[in-house]
Amino acid sequence: MGREAIVGLIPHGEGMCLLDQITYWDAERIVCRTATHRDPNNPLHDGDGLPALCALEYGAQAMAAHGALLARSQGRSAPPGRLVSVREARFLAPRLDTFEDALEVEARAGGSGAGSGRRRFRRPCLPHHHFLRRRPHRLGPAPRCRGGMTGAMTVSMKKALVTGGSGEIGGAICQRLARDGFHVIVHANRNAAGAERLAGAIGEAGQGAEAGYSAEAVSFDVTDRQACADAIAALLADGPIQVLVNNAGIHADAPLAGMSWEQWRSVIDVSLHGFYNVTQPLLLPMIRTRWGRIVNISSVSGIIGNRGQANYAAAKAGLHGAARSLAIEVASRGITVNTIAPGIIAGKNTEEGTEKGTEKGTAPAFPPETIKALVPMQRAGLPEEVAALAAFLASEDAAYISGQVISINGAMA
Repeated sequence: MGREAIVGLIPHGEGMCLLDQITYWDAERIVCRTATHRDPNNPLHDGDGLPALCALEYGAQAMAAHGALLARSQGRSAPPGRLVSVREARFLAPRLDTFEDALEVEARAGGSGAGSGRRRFRRPCLPHHHFLRRRPHRLGPAPRCRGGMTGAMTVSMKKALVTGGSGEIGGAICQRLARDGFHVIVHANRNAAGAERLAGAIGEAGQGAEAGYSAEAVSFDVTDRQACADAIAALLADGPIQVLVNNAGIHADAPLAGMSWEQWRSVIDVSLHGFYNVTQPLLLPMIRTRWGRIVNISSVSGIIGNRGQANYAAAKAGLHGAARSLAIEVASRGITVNTIAPGIIAGKNTEEGTEKGTEKGTAPAFPPETIKALVPMQRAGLPEEVAALAAFLASEDAAYISGQVISINGAMA
């Protein structure tokens, strides 16, 4: 539902409409998206930008639109609601215009109770609303809307989960997504302390940024289906995760003739079964918002193969097929699924990660002469270059790119 329809749902008329699109609504909630916070002609613009306090008006318009839609669906004629008062509001960033991506405003209708007071007001009346976001991004509790209903509201920041976020490529992706305005969930398994350090470093780095950066750490084993389900359910309790980067992976290299079953199984488990265990429980919440980005980190080995990596190449090639199929399944829901296949990427985590099967950071080390022989660009790539591609695929600009395997390998394949 676009802007023209929204104008008829709010009390202010076209000149004050701040919402661009209603992406989803039902009897319980409404999800709106907007980019008007970046518009210099925004009616709330104070000359320097958009103060964070303007988030209250965005929330109020979402509340009004939901009340009107709900009334219409029930065959009632209800006037749009109005935000009457706010007891308290807390803001993470001083201004809204510093966020480059589109804002999302979500409202949930709660049950009747002492605060909602449906019985004390003549029908039609509006639902009791709660506008939710994950800490520390909650903008505040208990504004009141027309009809005596109470609630809490926010303009929510999209959340991004990066598995294997404690490694070098994963860490670079986490930092880039945080700079792009996402609340980043840094995942690790064996290196939980590294994930905590990275999340803390992202928060500290954001202290000097006008918009602030936001991150948290989480630890679970992607090969353990129940552990994944439990951890993801806890994360989803605060709202959908709309960006997923499946980066977790390990190396356990050996020629197939001498490869043990454990070497084969462990690599397949992390890269391929881990994809299912993490992605599957996130899909329905993502589908309900009608927006999502799934980015898988694969390898050039999954495209051309590599000596001593039959297990790794099989896992990544399987990931390519799974991602292409999933892209078709969710294409009509505003969700894209793409895969990045890096070549030789420079970094510190080299042979140790390969030999011991630790969480993947970068490819095994190569002497400079080998890199020059293998890579036409005659250098290794950087984790930050992979992160830049992942951030693009997670952005609004990549909305028509899906089902693709994109190589970043200096023209080596």
